[in-house]
Amino acid sequence: MPITVVARSGQDLKEIRSRASDGTAIGNIVARTLEAVSQKAFQDQKLGDDAWPERYPSMEDPFVNVAALVNWANEGGSITSRFFDRRPALVGTGDLKQSISGRVSKGLVEVGSALGYASIHQFGGVSTQRVTGAAKATIAKFIGEESDGKGGWRKSKRKLTPTQKAQRDKYWFRLFPVLGQDEITTQVNRRPFLGITKEAEEDMIDGIEAYIAHGGR
Repeated sequence: MPITVVARSGQDLKEIRSRASDGTAIGNIVARTLEAVSQKAFQDQKLGDDAWPERYPSMEDPFVNVAALVNWANEGGSITSRFFDRRPALVGTGDLKQSISGRVSKGLVEVGSALGYASIHQFGGVSTQRVTGAAKATIAKFIGEESDGKGGWRKSKRKLTPTQKAQRDKYWFRLFPVLGQDEITTQVNRRPFLGITKEAEEDMIDGIEAYIAHGGR
């Protein structure tokens, strides 16, 4: 973005020099810019030119976001349609996107997330998560199973509703194996949401130049 600075007096020059040396203000511009670019990645499903893969890219239909479903059920949540969509990735609860924040301290600009699972989504890796009794009960009900009283599972003796029958027919072979596990392991694909893209560089330069020239005006 072209920019012109007109200094009408020595005071103008003094103010420009002061803003140019204000590391905290300039650092905040950098932090806010990187926050915005990171949050935009969730909407665009890519960071710059680095496109995110869909959820479980090698899974054939019918699709189930097993890890997210188990995690939600572990917390007492019910099974909803969002667990059966391949996209958008990383936006199920919105917590990760909303956790992105930046700060300026001692000449450093830091932008990131304090959530414990943020790094595995940024870089990829292997994730292991527990499967609680509550989660098993939720999954069992969803696919029309019930406890057999011996530590196993069997088809529910109760008459299934048309919806439950359809769910059982479509998703049983994906979700029934989870009932026999106390933990599941998932290969998490990298989906970078933190970084300096070309767009971020341009926005930072524009923001810093405008601040130095005109301050908050």
